[in-house]
Amino acid sequence: FAGHIGGGNGGYPHWRSNGSLSLMAQRWTGTYSVQWIGKATDFNAAPGKIGYKSPNVFYHNAQFAYRLGDQADIAVGVDNLFDKKAPFIQSWTDGNTDTMTYDLLGRRGYLRLSYKFN
Repeated sequence: FAGHIGGGNGGYPHWRSNGSLSLMAQRWTGTYSVQWIGKATDFNAAPGKIGYKSPNVFYHNAQFAYRLGDQADIAVGVDNLFDKKAPFIQSWTDGNTDTMTYDLLGRRGYLRLSYKFN
């Protein structure tokens, strides 16, 4: 099934990868990450039709964090920075895409406060 995707059988793109780069300076940390989901063929779809092949998909994320002390930090970030839409896959009925493989929420931001209890 590697390299194939389709309704009722799941999504198994042949290649997937994650990468990130973090830079730290004193109390600040900046992180940029990329998730890559490789192209795949819908084995339930008619060859040549729209949605027969899903493209390579890249999701970019960014986060900035500030350490407030030894036990607390605050972070702000954006996931799916460029608002990449999930590809159309012909044989999927749930939103016409593989809902377990691709990002359906689109661009979204967050604010997080963390505290470590001793």
